[in-house]
Amino acid sequence: MHNDVFSRSHFVTVDGVRLHYRVVEGPADSLPVIFTHGGGPGSTAWSNFRLSAEAFAARHTCYFLDFPQFGGSDMVAVEGPVFSWHARKLLGFMDALGIRQAHLVNQSFGGCVAIRFAADHPERVGRLLLIGSQPVVRGVMQPLPLFSKHAATLMSDYYLDDGGPSLAKMRALICRYELHDDRKLDEENLRLRYEASCTPAYRDLLALPGAFGERESLMAVFARVRAPTLIVWGLHDWFGGIDVPMLMLNQFADARLHVMGNAAHHLQSECPAEFNALATTFIEGHL
Repeated sequence: MHNDVFSRSHFVTVDGVRLHYRVVEGPADSLPVIFTHGGGPGSTAWSNFRLSAEAFAARHTCYFLDFPQFGGSDMVAVEGPVFSWHARKLLGFMDALGIRQAHLVNQSFGGCVAIRFAADHPERVGRLLLIGSQPVVRGVMQPLPLFSKHAATLMSDYYLDDGGPSLAKMRALICRYELHDDRKLDEENLRLRYEASCTPAYRDLLALPGAFGERESLMAVFARVRAPTLIVWGLHDWFGGIDVPMLMLNQFADARLHVMGNAAHHLQSECPAEFNALATTFIEGHL
């Protein structure tokens, strides 16, 4: 059922950077939903959220945006603080498409960009949904595993070691870092992620010093996030415990936290029915 949802592929240029996005048409009388993706190898908004497209498109037109350095968007260097730079591209994307306001549904890295965007442009955000996002440079109660010696070279290991990208390496990466139950791996998502990772232009970025921008902590702007926010967390999320989302819950103006016990980092892929029911209820204002 989910694989039959039709999406159209488009491009738009923002600040000289060509951005790729997909659209699933929905009713025109409600705010659109913009989906953004995580930061792992081969991530795209469509592969991260294709299992949610049908549920959301029943009531909203859905946009699946690839940030620069991902998917079909340009492989260009980030200049300055990383989340702020991408948030400006998100603003330009909405301006270029004439989207006055939208709900934002975001995986991991995309959620950090969305937090920066919501703090800077509160009038452009309807509701904000974050999955597994870590918008700080260190944990509150413990170090962030993402910056440990076991994960600091995650991207370069995938792209440069043992002959570069492969389907087997992508399968191992997703199972190790993103899922709690390896049996929940979606084979179509695996294929899409692997194909999106096979780009020589990304390897060129890895060889360019500073190409991924400066690390940025968003803790100072948490209190400026005014949009109703749902933070969704997998109990087995490898990238961090519950301390960071609890901090966001405490400091955002209007937030709630939902923890899924049998899921990890990509819970919308691991538990799509549960996630879609929760997320659409929230987006419709019933949570």
